[in-house]
Amino acid sequence: MRQQGTSGSAHVVPPLIAVGAGAVIVVWVGDSTLRAFLHGEPGGLLAQLLTPNAPAIASRVLAIALVLASIAYTRRLLKHHEHTERELAHERMKLGLVYDHSPDAILVVDPDFHVRYANSRVADIFGVEPEAVIGALCHTALQGSDDPCDGCRVRYVLRTEATAVAVRRRVRPDGDDQWLEQTWYPIPGESGSAESVAAVTRDISEIKRAEFSLQEYSERLEDRVRERTAELEQANRDLKAEVAERKNAEKLLRESEERFRRLVELSPDLILVHIEGVIAFINPQGARMLGYDGPEDLLGGHVMELVHPDDHELAASRIRRTTLEREAVGATEVRMKRVDGSLMHVEIAATPLTYHGRPAVQAVAHDISARKEAEETIRHMAYYDILTGLPNRALFDDRLAVAIHRAEREEATFAVMFMDLDDFKAVNDTLGHTAGDELLAEVARRLVDCVRKSDTVARLGGDEFTILLPQTPSPEAVELVARKILDVMAEPAATSRGAIDIDLSIGIAFYPECGRSFSELMHAADMAMYAAKTEGRRFSFAEPTGTARVEG
Repeated sequence: MRQQGTSGSAHVVPPLIAVGAGAVIVVWVGDSTLRAFLHGEPGGLLAQLLTPNAPAIASRVLAIALVLASIAYTRRLLKHHEHTERELAHERMKLGLVYDHSPDAILVVDPDFHVRYANSRVADIFGVEPEAVIGALCHTALQGSDDPCDGCRVRYVLRTEATAVAVRRRVRPDGDDQWLEQTWYPIPGESGSAESVAAVTRDISEIKRAEFSLQEYSERLEDRVRERTAELEQANRDLKAEVAERKNAEKLLRESEERFRRLVELSPDLILVHIEGVIAFINPQGARMLGYDGPEDLLGGHVMELVHPDDHELAASRIRRTTLEREAVGATEVRMKRVDGSLMHVEIAATPLTYHGRPAVQAVAHDISARKEAEETIRHMAYYDILTGLPNRALFDDRLAVAIHRAEREEATFAVMFMDLDDFKAVNDTLGHTAGDELLAEVARRLVDCVRKSDTVARLGGDEFTILLPQTPSPEAVELVARKILDVMAEPAATSRGAIDIDLSIGIAFYPECGRSFSELMHAADMAMYAAKTEGRRFSFAEPTGTARVEG
């Protein structure tokens, strides 16, 4: 991607002027006279110029001055040209640094699909170092394929010299889906036609996953809206049918009041009326939702007594708006307390009205506890391992990022432990996956018992576990934790297929000695764990240099 600068034709003109002027001198002053001047005999030239028979002496002197001026001007332009070339080289170096620090992977591919340039981001997105890509076929180096990747636009861009954009899905080596947004644009050569193609790739996997989750939530919400709409349409039809039967204004009012009371009493939602916060009416369903025997148990009490203390400020602001400013308030999520002390998540909408001749507020609360529980279940599934109940890789990554940020701000240190079970595959192969799952669950339980509540024990997948110790007083304290883990794991785990010995290897890395980023810390701890494997059920500390020393 580094552009090669070229000097313009204007830099060639002054030397041509000098040559032309020199030719004029040869013609006007004579070849022998000029040779005398060039060989250090200026007197010969002067004698020729002063010869009475020499024509146009003044013109010859002017020509010489023109040549000398042209030579001086040419030297000045050459120096300017060299300075410009140095500036261009510096700009190309800065441009290269910009590409190397781009968040996107950037490749330059020739018409034969050979990679001519690759920035450092290629390693993060495709898992291949740039040095291994340059000079190779792009689809071979990045996909291990003999044919161009599906959706490749290199030939299209070379043919049309137009920019192309595409989104494609690929399977990463670890089996996870990866969504890539790729943009191809032509790079013109000296002839002006496209001679190569720049391919810019951005990893949009997180965006895609968010889109899928949003789409799923939107579909559920639409289903709920359709259900509620159908209920309201049915209620509206009933209301119209009853209104048609009214005979006179008095009967119309009576039937309307009776119908409203009936709808309120039969409503699946909690409906109450309060005057300046004091409950004047609540429907039987609302009383049952709160665990009371009937509405009479709640009449005369204050609505704030039903609201969770953490939501008092929010609820109070809504009551002020409806009571004092007489404004309707849309659905607001709060937590209400049941008579047994449990909590109920509700959406409350409030409307000002007149009740028995006094300004009042009607509040309708819809129970959304089931939805909240479903959302919490989804969140738990997204951030916790189903088998062990431990935080998964996503949650561990987030907490490690928080620990790094805090340590940077406070200039503190912390430790990361990386461990896996030795010969775990043999357990699955000989005793079955059920026994293997029981072993993993037991190891997870014991690890949690070995650390503090402020520490994070996570399962990254398979038989790999990590522990984040965000508040680490000293390496000695971490060593005590490691020894405690080894001691606890010394007792065989009881499974449905019998007792299984637990062989565990531990690698330990400290921030910032072993790295300042997530990848550096995890790599250091991983390498230390592999060093510990050679010593059996032991642990090792990662050295700042990247090596590891076995401690236990």
